[in-house]
Amino acid sequence: MGVAVQLVTLVSLTEALGLNYLVATMLAVETAILHNFVWHEHWTWRDRDPGTQGRWTRLAWFNLVTGALSISSNVVFTALYVHSLGIHYAIANLMAIATCSLLTFVANDRFVFRAYGGGEDMMTGESVSKKQGRRQFRRMATWRMATLRIGLTLALAAACTQGLVAAELQDETIAAWNRYVEATERRIAGELAGGGRFLVQDFRNDADDARRDVLAGNVRIDRMETRDADSQGIRVPKGAIHHWRGSVLIPGATLDAVLRGLMHGADLTRMQNGVVESRVLDRDGDRLHVFLKLRRQQLITVHYNTEHRVRYTRHRPGAASSRSVSTRIAELADAGSPAEREKPIGRDRGFMWRLNSYWRYQQTAAGVIVECESVSLSRSIPRAIRWMATPIVNRTARQVMTRTLTSMAAAMSARAPAGSETAATLVSRRRPGGGSGPAAAEGRISGTGAENDRE
Repeated sequence: MGVAVQLVTLVSLTEALGLNYLVATMLAVETAILHNFVWHEHWTWRDRDPGTQGRWTRLAWFNLVTGALSISSNVVFTALYVHSLGIHYAIANLMAIATCSLLTFVANDRFVFRAYGGGEDMMTGESVSKKQGRRQFRRMATWRMATLRIGLTLALAAACTQGLVAAELQDETIAAWNRYVEATERRIAGELAGGGRFLVQDFRNDADDARRDVLAGNVRIDRMETRDADSQGIRVPKGAIHHWRGSVLIPGATLDAVLRGLMHGADLTRMQNGVVESRVLDRDGDRLHVFLKLRRQQLITVHYNTEHRVRYTRHRPGAASSRSVSTRIAELADAGSPAEREKPIGRDRGFMWRLNSYWRYQQTAAGVIVECESVSLSRSIPRAIRWMATPIVNRTARQVMTRTLTSMAAAMSARAPAGSETAATLVSRRRPGGGSGPAAAEGRISGTGAENDRE
């Protein structure tokens, strides 16, 4: 139970309140310490009278001994596992809990709850000398519970780190992805063919509010889901589809300048979050073949070599779109080191198997609205950790989309006419008392609820 208390507290403080994961770790450990003390006092060592020191003194010693071991060990090992293994803080904390569990049990048995001689059981008043068998049973049960706790913790950690082992992309997963993309592109083609509305947000019930939100300089993020002809969700066996849309205004920009910048000479390492390296492999008019080296960080940090086919299309004056489809995604092992190499495609850890991006650009009096619709395929999230991993995945997806759009707006604003308000200024505005920059923009994201992976 202490493990659950610690993890729930850790994730709540980090995800809900935004605390640094190491500060949250210390507070979560102290919460678990108090929880465990109550159980030890009333069950594990209930027959050991605190003597003249009293319960409050015992609690102080329990905090000192357990805290010295648990807090220091949890912080040290959590940081060690995060930085050395590149895993998420919650997974690292699970491994840290298992590391110091037996050590704290032995320390409590020998020092904090040590026996002070005979007497009576402080809960029942029964003679201690008559309860030796019961004491031994209780101690053995607690030891087994501690061992079981470590086993369960390691099992949960193994479930969390299932992504560290290889996963193979299955034919049925690819078939489901193709159905999803076909249905998505049919909807997009129908929207682009119309003569009136153009952006995805224009087809929503709250279209007017969404447009005002973006024109006011806000970054708007929404989760999307494509359904089949019967309005049913498209099931993806052994996989998950992540579908998000974001919009931003590049104030003072012109559509021609934006398209020219994207197609000729754009530095995507500055304009798109997670792009480490980019280059054009081939160019044929409005068609590009692009190489991107990507870095993605959710539960762990992963690097990829990717290739994409991109096509830009003019629909009418003041409206254009582009379609980017991944043709090759290879996860890298030992990225950034001399031993860097590609893993077999489709037989990696499965964090990103496919990636399509659909962009729309619309000229307005205030500048150019840029809208990105991103659809990606990954392995499914293990059910054992879905409650913990899904909010992290959702939050990361929103942050990646937000930073991509704000980076693009800031880069493109340099091409805006002199005297116009820059995109960097607009996208970093917050409510009164707020900060600035991409992190501030994240505080103003509007959109829909949590990710709903189709499996």
